[in-house]
Order: sequence, then structure tokens, then C-alpha cells
Amino acid sequence: MDALFHDRDRDRRGPVVEDVGEIQGFTTLHPDMMRAASDEVKELTLSYMAFERAIRQILGVRRAGLLLGLVASSALAGPRASNPAFLGIQMMGVGGRGPCMIESPTRDGPAEAAGLRSGDVVIAVDGRPIANCDALLDVITGHAPGDTIEVRVQRLGAAVAVKAQLSTRDALLRNVIGKPMVATDFVGVEDGAIYDLSAPHGRMAIVGLYHPACVDCAQLFSKFLDWTRDRARRGDGPPALVLAVWTGEPSRELKALQKSLDVPLATGEFAPGEGMRGSPFGRDLVISDRERLGVIVVDGRGIVQYVGPVAPNGDDTEAVLDELFAAADQAWRHSR
Repeated sequence: MDALFHDRDRDRRGPVVEDVGEIQGFTTLHPDMMRAASDEVKELTLSYMAFERAIRQILGVRRAGLLLGLVASSALAGPRASNPAFLGIQMMGVGGRGPCMIESPTRDGPAEAAGLRSGDVVIAVDGRPIANCDALLDVITGHAPGDTIEVRVQRLGAAVAVKAQLSTRDALLRNVIGKPMVATDFVGVEDGAIYDLSAPHGRMAIVGLYHPACVDCAQLFSKFLDWTRDRARRGDGPPALVLAVWTGEPSRELKALQKSLDVPLATGEFAPGEGMRGSPFGRDLVISDRERLGVIVVDGRGIVQYVGPVAPNGDDTEAVLDELFAAADQAWRHSR
């Protein structure tokens, strides 16, 4: 299915939507059965998109800052995988308005490898005409990591067709493990505390980039907190920070949201600068989602030990958490 994460107003240059694919619980079905089910899922999608628009209005999030994480998805379609398929383009044009123009391909992503460029206007995928970005997201529905799609674009007045093999965002995120964390200017919602993950001063951190519409994501923070408390009871190193970060537009609802969390909630984004632009830890890779957290584990030296999405109710949740906590163990040892 086509959905993934990341809600924010990063560059404030206009409407942006991130294009990816997501497996929606059909991993044991034959592809023909998946296609047969797509019409039913699409009908449910329309209701879910209406719900998403209502959530945007409630939270006061501007359309210009939203990278949709649920188009062509259904709340009833089944568990979400933590690591869905990924094409890797940011697109101009949200809410069904056309045409769908590529703002930029993700660095080292499938779209960049295929030769897609900033300014390309997507006109067809696999021979199906694309009227707008919502239509593009809909077409990718049903694709899985490893699938190859043909993307036809209008470039400088000429039609250009390229083949792109869908990957996973996780494959790119792993390039940053073992590298220094970029600076952050996260600000606590409740107390105004400043959190710079690049300068942890000997304290490891588990940070979840969080969208308030992901109701079930709160339980993940509780699991992170339980893990750190267990380590603290052993007297095995300094206290760890568990932090929820909302990287979208500030909202009045965030203080109410803080009351529903067991951990501090902060807002903000990754600090701009030369270090950010030169880092593989790009803004388009650090994500949050209505279906999953984007989790970062940083050790006490400021070195990234884990980055990746975690779905609270996915078929692979426990396996992903085992991997995450193994990385957190390593981060803890480096923080002693």
C-alpha cells in the first residue's frame, strides 16, 4: 500500500507529499487475490482520507506542511508493517489537485537511482494516467519492496519513462548508524526544556518522532520507558532519556496530548546548517507517521545506534522491538 510517514512544514515552499508503498496485511495472499481486494480497500480509503482531513483541522496543521501518511490506506485493512516499500520522492500538489510535480527525489533513494529529477511532472505509472498526487499514491497501492514500476514524466516539454525498483526507507536509514547525530532544537511542550540529541552529555536517548493521530503509538513510549527503568534498577549506567517529538506545526492540542503520554513531549525539527545538508541523516528520512513511530537511539557520545520505523500493531512489531532494544543495550554500554 502507499503510505508512510512524516508530517511537518520543513521548508515552507508549498504543499509536499511523500510517496511510498506499504504492505497492508496481505503478505500471505497471492498477488491476484491482492488485486481483487483492492477495490474494497479503495472504498474504505475514501472514508479514511476524510478522517485525515478532519484530524488536520482539529490539530491546526497547515496543508502546506503535511506529508501525507495515510492516502490509499484503510484503518481496517489490517496490521501495518514497520518497514513498507519506498519510492522516495517529495511531490508538489496535495489533496487531489494536479498536476503532480516532483519537488525532489530522496538522496540515494530508488527515484534518484532511476533518474527522476526535481521539476518532473508525473503523467503515468505502469501505463496508468496520473491526474494528481493522490492518483499517484493510489496507483502504487499493492506494490511491495522489490517491485519495479515504470514512471513516465513530462520533463522540459518531452515525455521521459524510467524504471524504478521500490526499496525500503529502512535501507537508507541504516546508512546513518554509527555516525554522529545531527543537531536538534527540540523544545519541551510542558517545561520549555531544550533537547539537542547531538550533545547528550553521557546520557543515551530513545526518541520517537510522533504524530498525535497515531493513538496506539503511545504504548510504544511506555515500552521504551519500562525498558529504561529496568536498566536503571540494575544500576547499570546513567538514566536514559525517552522523548516523544512532534515535528509538525505547533498546536494547542499538544499540551493536552502531553497529558496522555508517560514521557516528555517536545516540538521542533533538525537544526539547519552545513552539517545537516552534508549528512546522510536527511530530513526526508527522519519521519513520523499516523501508523508508526520514527525511532532514533543515540548513545551518550551522540552517536546514532538505531534509526527506523516501528508500527505499534504490526505483525513484525515484537521482532522490530527486539532489534531496537539490542541497539539500545549497545547505546547504554557506550554511555557508561
